[in-house]
Amino acid sequence: MMLGLNTNVTCNGVGYHVQTEDLGRANPYVLTLVFRGGAIVAREKVNYRDLLGDRPDDARVKALMDQQHARITKQVKAGEVPGPDTSPRSLSRPASPGAAPLRPGLPPADRELDELIAEYLRRRRHS
Repeated sequence: MMLGLNTNVTCNGVGYHVQTEDLGRANPYVLTLVFRGGAIVAREKVNYRDLLGDRPDDARVKALMDQQHARITKQVKAGEVPGPDTSPRSLSRPASPGAAPLRPGLPPADRELDELIAEYLRRRRHS
């Protein structure tokens, strides 16, 4: 697992925090969360095994993290995040081979994502 990326962004006077991380080789996802006031308002989760193969090197995973983080940070700066009275949603990403398009609303694997977030937060508290 590589170190994550964190950026604070302001759009129309509202502060957001964009966080991107590698969930590790056993769980090969790059996860980006957008927070407003401590609550998750948007997310994107990409399986990098599907994009980079079974054994991607760290440089390729890091490049994917950087690209995803920069793109989502740009979307937040442009105001492309849910309003305060809406539920979290997935952000759109460019189509890539083997990647299913994201749909507005919560992804079908929500329970798995919530478990991953809880696991991540538990690990951070103990480190």
